[in-house]
Amino acid sequence: MRCKQVLAGLLLAALTWCLPAVAAEPVPMRTAWLGEHETFAVWYAKQKGWDKEEGLDLILLHFDSGKSVVEGMLAYKWAVAGCGAVPALTAALSDRLDIIAVANDESAANALYVRPDSPILKVKGAMPGYPEVYGDADSVRGKTIVCTKGTSAHYLMASWLKVLGLTEKDVKIKYMEPTPALGGFVSGLGDVVALWAPLTYEAANKGFKPAALSSDCGVSQPVVLVANREFAQKNPHQIEAFLKMYLRALKVIHETAPEELAPDYVRFYEEWTKRTLTTEEAVQDLKSHPVFSLDEQLALFDTSNGRSQLQNWLLNIADFYTGVGTIRPSERQRLERLNEVTDVYLKAVRKSMK
Repeated sequence: MRCKQVLAGLLLAALTWCLPAVAAEPVPMRTAWLGEHETFAVWYAKQKGWDKEEGLDLILLHFDSGKSVVEGMLAYKWAVAGCGAVPALTAALSDRLDIIAVANDESAANALYVRPDSPILKVKGAMPGYPEVYGDADSVRGKTIVCTKGTSAHYLMASWLKVLGLTEKDVKIKYMEPTPALGGFVSGLGDVVALWAPLTYEAANKGFKPAALSSDCGVSQPVVLVANREFAQKNPHQIEAFLKMYLRALKVIHETAPEELAPDYVRFYEEWTKRTLTTEEAVQDLKSHPVFSLDEQLALFDTSNGRSQLQNWLLNIADFYTGVGTIRPSERQRLERLNEVTDVYLKAVRKSMK
């Protein structure tokens, strides 16, 4: 009798071992996004079901600005979000979030536009080291620039003026929200308008010409992925799972021709923003937002030789926004430590792939 019981137990154990494991139900994860390029990666991954493959069920929450994203972290209980560097930095001062990855570099998606007959276009590459920048001190001094205050476009404008040896005191600035800014420029307001995509495409379609991109001025403007610090500390494996999924989508974006991705991008844009992009605009938006592989991400976060490249980008941005009053000098001193920039989750993803 004893032998039969032992044999039955062994058979049961063998059967249990051979039966396929029942997959656990995907864990819901709330995430926050804007109507911009960085959201395409998570939207694409969700469409492909890659979140489920990583054990997650992503919920994509829509916000109108990076400021509203970070301010809504507690109310909406999101775990991960994509936003610009400035809201990420200001929110980091509250010790509530960590910067865990770079979604893209939007420095080629911000531009200063002038009219086709602008004298600024007659001067190109006048400043050493900036061959693609139009204008010089004489052609720009005293001009009126239409710009949205405290934005990436404002940062570009200030950087362009610095390249030309000017400051904001040397020009006239008309602060307006982006859509009215372009509308005003179309109606004859100002000599230069500072914009970001997709309004840059509208400006080009109306015949205006770019005088400079952020990338022309040596400025990097990263969009970052941030994690709710409390959530991440309690659920590090979920953050790692999200990054694996997101990086998988970035790999597709990096390796696929924009023309091939354009139909999906057009559909994403219409579904997510309720706006229409042409195929040509979709291709341009994909081209103007470079993304980074896992190895490239780790290199951006590498602090083995002092501050990382990402930290330097962020501090340069913090310096500008301190100058315009968005970040207080006392806050700038706290940001100097950049404790909120962490590659611990990226390194965990790398380790899991070995």
